[in-house]
Amino acid sequence: MLRNILGFFCAVLVLIPAASVMAADISVYSADIVTEASGMTNKSHMHVKGTKQRMEVSSEGQKVINIIRGDKKVMWMLMPDEKMYMEMPLNTQKEEITSKLNNPDVKVEKKFLSDETVDGHPSKKYHVIMTRNGKKEGSGYMWEATDLNNFPVKWQDEDKKTTVTWKNIKLGDVPDSMFEIPAGFKKMSMPGMGGHGFPGM
Repeated sequence: MLRNILGFFCAVLVLIPAASVMAADISVYSADIVTEASGMTNKSHMHVKGTKQRMEVSSEGQKVINIIRGDKKVMWMLMPDEKMYMEMPLNTQKEEITSKLNNPDVKVEKKFLSDETVDGHPSKKYHVIMTRNGKKEGSGYMWEATDLNNFPVKWQDEDKKTTVTWKNIKLGDVPDSMFEIPAGFKKMSMPGMGGHGFPGM
């Protein structure tokens, strides 16, 4: 079960920064996120404040909270029921992904396709291609809500096998306490990871 949650976090946390780089400068928000991939649907709740991210998800009846602290170059996985947490370093690949928003080497080409409505929001659909130093790095489809400062309310990869939809979006300040380990939580080691962080990250 733990590895399933880890895999889900890996997939979504890669997609979120990639999507954000394509839209307006929206660095502080909270939202529910629905991810559809490989015939499965996962739901989570997300808080973002600059390089800080917090994702809450339930799997098989267990709630797990994942916190990314880009400023500390660390990831924490909290298990509230057990009041325990695991700590993992952000490796080079993850740092590159989360830094795309401010990376001058990453260029984004957007082609307008149509006006559509996503979850009640009037949105503009774009085909997006990302390149780094002239080399293609990724592509897909992005829907930006015009009533939410062009917030990316939906992302779909090029082959349409993965879709991420942002719902119940609230723009504005998020307390710094959301990105800290609560008092009373005990640190534990990551089983089978050898201290190297998430598999595939």
